[in-house]
Amino acid sequence: MWYPYHTLKGYRKAFTLVELLLAIFIVSLFAYFVFATPTPVKKSRIEVNASNLPNYLQKNLNGNGEVVCINKCKNCYYITNSAKPQNAPMPLVLNVKAEYTLDRNSNPQKLELGRYNDKKVCLRFRHYKNGSISQVILDLGDKFLFVPSYFGQGKLLNSLNDAADWWVRNSQNSIRSRGEWY
Repeated sequence: MWYPYHTLKGYRKAFTLVELLLAIFIVSLFAYFVFATPTPVKKSRIEVNASNLPNYLQKNLNGNGEVVCINKCKNCYYITNSAKPQNAPMPLVLNVKAEYTLDRNSNPQKLELGRYNDKKVCLRFRHYKNGSISQVILDLGDKFLFVPSYFGQGKLLNSLNDAADWWVRNSQNSIRSRGEWY
């Protein structure tokens, strides 16, 4: 005569599904704690240097404001008119000696950047809602970086005069190219 499984006394032929799942859970939990080594989560750090500074500023800042860097460009702040200054996440690796613009005669003119929190400002950019930034020339010590104002790549040049010439040439080319569109 046939007897149901649960009526057999003291004799079982297999594990139940619950017992099997419990065993798998315990073994996998044990394996997780033994073999898994916790690794600290590292934030991906983007180093901002002479080649990607304009693109970084244009992509990572929004709204109208000003970027002000102090302590040899290690501490940067993004200042807006509507809120308190906020720490701008800019891991700069630039050592800016001076910042220049061009006067009416296309001659380089050193900018006085002032002070912020009673410390000398080493880098100052105006940022606009459309993504443009202040067009300047940065003295990096051994090279000069031309920073275009509108969605462009920075250009490293050997001298301040080369950077000023590049600025003028670049401006004239953009004026000529605008006329071709109409």
